[in-house]
Amino acid sequence: MNVGGNVKAVTMVVDDEQIVQESVSRILEEIGFRVDVASRVDQALDLMKNTKYDLILTDLMMPDRNGMELVETVAREHPDTGVIMFTGYPSVDSAVGSIKLGAIDYLPKPFNPEQLVDVTERALKKVVALRREKEAQKVYEAAEKALGSSLDLKKILDLICYSSRDILKVKGTSLLIRQKDGPFLELAASYGLSDNYVTKGALDATRSIAEVQLSGKGFFVDEASFEEKLQYPEAARQEGIVSILSFPLSLHGAVIGCLRIYSSDNRKFEQKEMDLITKFSKQSALAIENAILYETMKKDIEGLKKYMA
Repeated sequence: MNVGGNVKAVTMVVDDEQIVQESVSRILEEIGFRVDVASRVDQALDLMKNTKYDLILTDLMMPDRNGMELVETVAREHPDTGVIMFTGYPSVDSAVGSIKLGAIDYLPKPFNPEQLVDVTERALKKVVALRREKEAQKVYEAAEKALGSSLDLKKILDLICYSSRDILKVKGTSLLIRQKDGPFLELAASYGLSDNYVTKGALDATRSIAEVQLSGKGFFVDEASFEEKLQYPEAARQEGIVSILSFPLSLHGAVIGCLRIYSSDNRKFEQKEMDLITKFSKQSALAIENAILYETMKKDIEGLKKYMA
């Protein structure tokens, strides 16, 4: 997103009426948006050649080309930019038509400042979520490819941690594996966390991942439940952690550990993000299994060579 300093988003208002340009610009600038203006569709398209916009608010009826053409062009050539359509000639057909062509929302004229702010903020959230989903999918595909091309266990463990952090854009991640004997978890790898935090003490699997084992799904813990759910709640707070999301690592139906995601804000994860990281945790478990089998096979071959020497 084109956010820098105190600018919340970069927007453009496209309307042939100067009073609309000025009033919409003033309202959006008051809530932290940078606003450019255009009076015609062609002018708007020229501005888009040099500036990446987060949102475009366009009128339906204009002198040269109508707003529908702008919506269609933006959807085709600038899919990461959201469009809000507003018009003084509201109808169900025009609203449905603009949404079908790619507009995020629709606002009939006249509208008051509260309605404009509400629609614009809602549209921006959609744009941010869409961009995040696209970026997460891109990172996931690269990570999946990398996992499938390596049998080096340490490399795979590190790759799982920093890839999952990049997929969700969070503070840090860790990979915890259950010990064969005993109820404890062992840190296999981490990324984005301090040494003090990752070496804070032994983790009891019956407490740390009990819910993950029982459900076999991702388990979310927010700061309000740290005292109840975490062994080291104060250490988490000192690390700047606000929430923890844990996903099971399962092999042949048995949970061997978990992938843990640490956030430093009150971020809510979209369902598509949850689905993606769940899928990635499953791929990660398979990659770990393949690497372990490879390491075992290497040792067997080395032992055979010594025996035959």
